[in-house]
Amino acid sequence: MWSPQERSTSTSPCSDGHPSASRVFVDSLSMADGGPLRIWRGAVLDEWIDYNGHMTEGFYGVVFGMASDEYLIRMGFDQHYRASTGGSFYTVETHIAFIDELAPATPLAVDTTVAGADQKRVHLFHELRGGGDGVLAATQESMMLHVDTSIDRVAPMAEALYAVLRADADAHAGLLPAGTTGRAIRAVGA
Repeated sequence: MWSPQERSTSTSPCSDGHPSASRVFVDSLSMADGGPLRIWRGAVLDEWIDYNGHMTEGFYGVVFGMASDEYLIRMGFDQHYRASTGGSFYTVETHIAFIDELAPATPLAVDTTVAGADQKRVHLFHELRGGGDGVLAATQESMMLHVDTSIDRVAPMAEALYAVLRADADAHAGLLPAGTTGRAIRAVGA
């Protein structure tokens, strides 16, 4: 039976094909301020820069995707979990708000808040911060479903993983101001 590995605070190079990233593992139980988890750090790569001289919109999604993956891995959704349970997470919806430009080589950090979790869903809210002063550059809201890959259907996650995700959701309750999540784009002229 699967069980989560002991949480620890350590840093190791990213091994998932993202050369600019470094993994920053932060134990949510030791967060003194009770705020979001600083779970991912990296820097803007030159190849992420568009014709306007700043990071193009597609790479904001790449950074947020790496942060989501890092959060889930940190909580126990690792290769062992996937192999032993056949479970995986599929992202089914995201919403990105672009707030500030990011120049080449700008240091990046993503703060992650667990906006909600049940046995089949995880709702994350990421804040992408740039530079030494941590200016908010973008936010992403993400909904992920837990899927049994043997039948390609939504299914409950392992109880031990759910307990970890639920604990973070409970710890983060009330961190996001009302109206922060659940936004939609209104049609032009509406």
